[in-house]
Amino acid sequence: MSNDATKPMPRINAINRPFFAACNDSELRLQRCLAPGCGKHVYFPRVCCPHCGGGDLEWVAVSGRGTIRTHTFVRRPQHPSFFPDAPYHVLAVTLEEGPLMYSRLAGDVPEDADLIGKAVRVVFSQEAPGQKLPFFELA
Repeated sequence: MSNDATKPMPRINAINRPFFAACNDSELRLQRCLAPGCGKHVYFPRVCCPHCGGGDLEWVAVSGRGTIRTHTFVRRPQHPSFFPDAPYHVLAVTLEEGPLMYSRLAGDVPEDADLIGKAVRVVFSQEAPGQKLPFFELA
């Protein structure tokens, strides 16, 4: 199998376009519910709040800081375009604002590193022409 395959990229649409546009500006933006008594941050982008069902969401800049909840170490990716990147860590990060976000860990970190509970901050990686994606690095 060839290692020169194009990486799969997110399908950008009207609902998630503000998120990916902010990534290109090296800024992490999430939706926040404007319903009285809710005010929770929302990730992944949606048309209504998953917490209260409210349909009034605004895009806001967030800290980009969080804590690793769990992770896995990928030795052999399932898609050939990721073979040159392997091995790497995939993380579940609880952001300071509340939502859980999945992404990759930037930088070289040993396979047996004790990562659960470690602080991270968002960084942006140019993964395709015209599109940066959020990764995390140890804080």
